[in-house]
Amino acid sequence: MKRFKRSAHKGLLLVLSAMLCLTLFTPEQAQAAEHSVKGFYVSGTNLMDATGKPFIMRGVNHSHTWFKNDLEAAIPAIAATGSNTVRIVLSNGSRWTEDSIADVERILALCDEYKLTVMLEVHDATGSDSVAELRKAADYWVRIKEALIGREDRVIVNIANEWYGSWDSSVWATGYQEVIPYLRAAGIKNTLVVDSAGWGQYPNSIFTKGEEVFASDPLGNMIFSIHMYEYAGGNAQMVKDNIDNALAIGVPVIIGEFGHKHTDGDVDEATIMSYGQEKSVGWLAWSWYGNSGGVDYLDLNRGPAGALTDWGQAVVNGPFGTLATSKLNSIYTTPGYEPVPADGGEATAPATPTRVVATAGDGQVSLRWGSSFGAASYVVQRALTSEGPYEDLAAEVTGTSYVDEGLSNGTTYYYKVLALNSAGTSPASIVVQATPQETYVPVGNLEVHYRVGDTSATDNQIKPYLNIHNTGSSPVELKDLKLRYYFTRDGDADLLTFIDWAQLGAQHMTATVGSLESTNADTYIELGFTEGAGVIPAGGSTGDIQLRVHKSNWTNFDESNDYSYDPTKTSYTSWEKITLHQAGELVFGLMP
Repeated sequence: MKRFKRSAHKGLLLVLSAMLCLTLFTPEQAQAAEHSVKGFYVSGTNLMDATGKPFIMRGVNHSHTWFKNDLEAAIPAIAATGSNTVRIVLSNGSRWTEDSIADVERILALCDEYKLTVMLEVHDATGSDSVAELRKAADYWVRIKEALIGREDRVIVNIANEWYGSWDSSVWATGYQEVIPYLRAAGIKNTLVVDSAGWGQYPNSIFTKGEEVFASDPLGNMIFSIHMYEYAGGNAQMVKDNIDNALAIGVPVIIGEFGHKHTDGDVDEATIMSYGQEKSVGWLAWSWYGNSGGVDYLDLNRGPAGALTDWGQAVVNGPFGTLATSKLNSIYTTPGYEPVPADGGEATAPATPTRVVATAGDGQVSLRWGSSFGAASYVVQRALTSEGPYEDLAAEVTGTSYVDEGLSNGTTYYYKVLALNSAGTSPASIVVQATPQETYVPVGNLEVHYRVGDTSATDNQIKPYLNIHNTGSSPVELKDLKLRYYFTRDGDADLLTFIDWAQLGAQHMTATVGSLESTNADTYIELGFTEGAGVIPAGGSTGDIQLRVHKSNWTNFDESNDYSYDPTKTSYTSWEKITLHQAGELVFGLMP
């Protein structure tokens, strides 16, 4: 399913001008080499993880290539659904802006941090009958192969989304018989995924030609995918027949996309999920958010980190949903697991930990960091100055977080993190610091709740979302209230402010720019309310207030050190670093 409408049927076959001569292997012969790749591998109709346990995908699709700036908000929210897999939409540049190898590395690092197995797919060939477009998809994987090699235990490659729109099997099969050996010859050993013909909705291509396509993989490490919308998943019998007939060729199959309805009819999503559980078949629901073209109802979530829709509730909280049936890739739950190079060589020391963040609390500092590839455990070091000396604070930390407790409020502490495995120790991470402070306790009946509307700290806009709560027993006049959000201006350009949306009505709000001299803040935006704004009722709130700020010349901000900015707050939380004044008196928050 895409941000554009799909055709139900297309014309007859294109004729290939040339074919590769391939050595064919049966599924049984290919299984003899099943351990040639240290990572996912195929055993009969099962996909096995690198620890030798069956892996059944449960998760969602995320349209990354159209929403690149939302990654840091979307991935934690997807992980919170219990999903073990996320299928990521990428572009090779044919139809949309190409996702570079740096973009892909960023995606994989974040998903690894949240223990999400990643299926990457190229979307540009969707619905195309052109073998040239399939080759372009294969060329893209070769261009970014350095991001794939060494991650065979956590990254799966869906060669081309819904390539071959026609409802026919021959050209579909010969096209994949060409590109699969090409990818293997380039050194890509990840498990490969092949979508069925007919925009993914013609599983007969798998039934009739799947064994030939599978046989073209010298590693025997590929699976098939059916996209179940109205033509492949319209009713219970159709769902069961398509799954059974695909499994009958002796190769794993997944439902790579499905919805609860589609343009031309209903979809039996309940049977897809329940029968998938019965037959140990993976599924990935379409899609996290951002659908358009009349299929907005396929959004699982309201934005990258908002609330689940009814469709999302069914996928996440249903009796066979992600929370009930998903199990993580065992590499994330096996103590001491260490990736081994695919060539069977010696393990190397892990990579340096990145994305290290220290968050101050009351008498404590919470640390978190991104997972280092190859790490079996971590060491956290602490010092009282940035230069050190650093001493080991905690060893054999198997997760990617640690809480340092029993600290003195007002004292600044400095930290480094190192990764270890049997081959050695990584270089130390960057130094991070935090100063514990006594927890702020509101003294009145008003609280400011905040969530970040844009988690990118270095783009050209600031987007705090705010909500004032009245916990008292009497209504509060909004005209008496002023909110202040504090940040660094990062330049001399004029600042432009916008209320993109407010539940009480943006016309009832004012925004002014003020200045101050303080640590991590030289500017603030003050939001006020007009006479017509009304009141906050007892026990009520203002609802969403979505503020946006950008410079007149559209240059970037650096919010990483801004006083009021917190990229971890992707859902509304009481936040004392935004102040609230009532009739000129500070009634909530701490000024910088």
